[in-house]
Amino acid sequence: MLNEGRVYFGLFGDDFDPESLAIGVAPTKTARKANPIPKQSSWMYSSERVRGEVIDVYKMSASLVADLEPHIQNIREAMQRHGLEAVLEVVLTITPDDSVSTPILGFDQRVIAFLNDIGATIDVDLYRGES
Repeated sequence: MLNEGRVYFGLFGDDFDPESLAIGVAPTKTARKANPIPKQSSWMYSSERVRGEVIDVYKMSASLVADLEPHIQNIREAMQRHGLEAVLEVVLTITPDDSVSTPILGFDQRVIAFLNDIGATIDVDLYRGES
């Protein structure tokens, strides 16, 4: 089994229509709040799911932020207008195979500056792969 990972930027809130956000980048996924699930509405822009021996979160997050940076003002305005929270989410499934390298997990200064500039958090979800 190989490692698997993806990185996405998400905007989350209770009372907004994610399809109507004019960020300047088309979302890869949206969801409207419903009862009981999902608990919040969301707008997400995601990298491709990568599967391989090397998963480089530095590169994946840098590429994602490069796409979003030109639209930082639109992101800020949407967050303020709708009371949204922003998250950079890293989702990794790590193989138990000791012969396969573990993912490279980190963020460059440009990614950190972008997230700080809009007041975003980072969340990392780690899963163990099946042996």
